[in-house]
Amino acid sequence: MGLRHRLAVTGMLVIAAALLAPVPARAADPIFDQSVLHETRLVMDPADWQALRDNFRTNQYYAANISIDGEVVQQVGIRSRGKGSRSGTKPGIQVDMNKYVSAQEFHGYKSLVVDNLVQDPSFLREPLSFAVFEAMGIPAPQIAYTRLTVNDQYWGLYTLVEDVTKPFLESRLGDKEGNLYKYEYLDAYYMTYKGAAANAYVPVPFEPKTNESHLDTTGLVAFIRTINEAPDSGFTAAISAYLDTPTFLRYVAVENAIAENDGFVGYAGMNNYYLYQFTGGNRFVFIPWDKDTTFTDQTWPLFQRMDTNVLTRRLMEDSEQAQVYVAAVGQAAAFVSEGFLVPRLDALYEVLRNAALTDTKKPQSNDEFELAVAQLRGIIAARQPDIMGQVQAASRRAVRLR
Repeated sequence: MGLRHRLAVTGMLVIAAALLAPVPARAADPIFDQSVLHETRLVMDPADWQALRDNFRTNQYYAANISIDGEVVQQVGIRSRGKGSRSGTKPGIQVDMNKYVSAQEFHGYKSLVVDNLVQDPSFLREPLSFAVFEAMGIPAPQIAYTRLTVNDQYWGLYTLVEDVTKPFLESRLGDKEGNLYKYEYLDAYYMTYKGAAANAYVPVPFEPKTNESHLDTTGLVAFIRTINEAPDSGFTAAISAYLDTPTFLRYVAVENAIAENDGFVGYAGMNNYYLYQFTGGNRFVFIPWDKDTTFTDQTWPLFQRMDTNVLTRRLMEDSEQAQVYVAAVGQAAAFVSEGFLVPRLDALYEVLRNAALTDTKKPQSNDEFELAVAQLRGIIAARQPDIMGQVQAASRRAVRLR
């Protein structure tokens, strides 16, 4: 490797290290302790549980009592949840603590997700992915494993996932009164401008989760319009009024480092994120969600589908922003590595293994579960060398272009 090449690679990694802004420390909550296999119990009318399973494609709520690690909350609302993960055999559950009892909360939360894990045969991808986001300075939801029983019948291994609501926003972003949108996939969409009418964007694909009764979408529409119409010569400066570009590029860098197939630059358009607009301004931040389709391959192109989304395409057309992005992927390689991920995988596997093996509702056999864990180990072993080889190749190209 020549001196200029080594300096270019070193320079990219120095840039990446400088990009890692501190994230506010999360408040420790025992229900998200990953070293423990938690116990979640639902008690409800058996006919309602059957109706939820029979009508799992709907969002009909049913009353239940829930206990998590022995702590009981009565008369909560539960419904089926998920997109591709919806299942009548092993339902994913959205828990609404105050659906029937006004202002009722659990550990400060009005809602929790009990995720059925049917899209990941290893059961491990989402916690590992969230750990990489966190290590890269991107706040991600808390998550831990739980057994689920319904009316004393074991229903399988699930995860408890912190819902992205005001407690998350306040503890992780330091602001909770702004506009929170959940990106709801309907059709392939790539951040194109569809006119000034708010209903072109809200409630689909951007579903409001805060301020619903008095939502001001002016900032969202202006953000998308700027993405599409700002002149090339001043694009980065224009979009910086709405977005901290190094943070956003770090977010996308993590997705490509963990080989995410269904994220911001997903196989069929954008998917699986929240978008938050800070109070009193037009600054936005992306929050990761539903990261169970990650680590899909040992090799993954550094610029995978970056040209399909208007925002990423235009940022990559700016050579300085492209270098920031490549540097961020290089930094992510330190965390998409055996040294960082395998100890976490081993610890989580010990927690979940027996519950997974006795989970008769999961869509795969026990042999397929064990094989999926082994395959995930192989993918993790290969990711860091693949990433760094591509980072070095990108740096050589950058040097030649100077």
